Amino acid sequence: MKYNVLVLGSGGREHAFVWSLKKEHKIEKIYCAPGNGGTADIAINVSLDINNPKEVLGFVNKNNIDLTVVGPEAPLEKGIVDYFKENNKKIFGPTRFAAQLETSKFFAREILKKCNVRQPDFYLCNNKDDILKVKNDIGLPFVIKVDGLAAGKGVYVCLNENEFDEAIDNIYVKNMFGSASDKILIEECLFGEELSVFAICDGLDFKILNTAQDHKRIFDEDKGPNTGGMGAYSPTPLSSKELIEKVKNNIYQPVLKYLSENKTPFSGFLYAGLMLVNNVPYVIEFNVRMGDPETQVVLPLLESSLFELLYSTVNSKLHDVDIKVSSNAALTVVLASEGYPNEYLKGQRITLKNKSLLFHAGTKKIDGDYFVNGGRVLNVVGIGKNLNEAKNNAYNEISNVVFEGKYFRNDIGLKGLNYNRMEDCDD
Repeated sequence: MKYNVLVLGSGGREHAFVWSLKKEHKIEKIYCAPGNGGTADIAINVSLDINNPKEVLGFVNKNNIDLTVVGPEAPLEKGIVDYFKENNKKIFGPTRFAAQLETSKFFAREILKKCNVRQPDFYLCNNKDDILKVKNDIGLPFVIKVDGLAAGKGVYVCLNENEFDEAIDNIYVKNMFGSASDKILIEECLFGEELSVFAICDGLDFKILNTAQDHKRIFDEDKGPNTGGMGAYSPTPLSSKELIEKVKNNIYQPVLKYLSENKTPFSGFLYAGLMLVNNVPYVIEFNVRMGDPETQVVLPLLESSLFELLYSTVNSKLHDVDIKVSSNAALTVVLASEGYPNEYLKGQRITLKNKSLLFHAGTKKIDGDYFVNGGRVLNVVGIGKNLNEAKNNAYNEISNVVFEGKYFRNDIGLKGLNYNRMEDCDD
């Protein structure tokens, strides 16, 4: 039997999903809604409002879709998984309630508290006056987070008064986040090394896929405002076997057990953004889908069948599937359009001089040509026997991608290389 699959989303993450699924002999047709210039080459792009569950379900019924895969978080918040389950259609992702692990930062903090999982101290604020009171009580530094979804941009690390004032101005004067900032969290500012751990869960079991480290800031040396992510590499040298065991036993197991026992089981991707403080993992955030651009380095290293993983998960049979991961390293550099994450150039023609491993994000295809259609435009990926080789392979390909206003960071992966050097010194 062959299957028809629908992938929801339009970014580099979704292109990576389609690219991985395209290799599967069990797949008949792959649709991507709305997709981008890259998915148009290897799938059938369809114009759907992915935040309208009824519209998506109508397409699924009409086109005999066997499995729908939700890429971004917004449709999950809209309850698309609940709607599909009510109509007996297979869909990969968590329910609206379980998705609150990402869609409400306060919800996640409360769950972690009940499960005795290590996390920063936090304070819930309902307005600017509440924030000022917390600031007066505990002082800087701390982290300000809007409670709802903010495309990865609603987090402010306030080390000084200028950074605090900028956060307050963006939230309350410019109203950049709308209703997502109706609630605000003030969190303890932890200092350590960050990494992400990716797991797939079926409500009963979970398995670790891999680890990665993202680079959020727009400029080199982690300077400038936060973005959706300017690059990533996988795996991170921080993820020792001992650390992964700690994460499994002290984070994933208690949280998933709690949700299951309360009859709100979690099914889908769950990735934990962690801070290592004296080698102890603290949960900085949960995301209830794969990361972007982390997916673009995790999936190229996955040697198991992605479809088998997804399909087994929706049937609560994850325990029947083995996960095999390459021993190689992968690194991706995001090619952004000048001005991102603020106003950026759009509509420029893109010239691709080489067929390297490239995932499209903010692109569209018109009459055979690619054009810039978003702030993060393309993801160049390098694979190598080690991180240094992967880094060199990725950066060597950047010159083969040409468009006006191309911008990228020059230091993706340097943290990981420095970790390796420190380990060598310890030896």
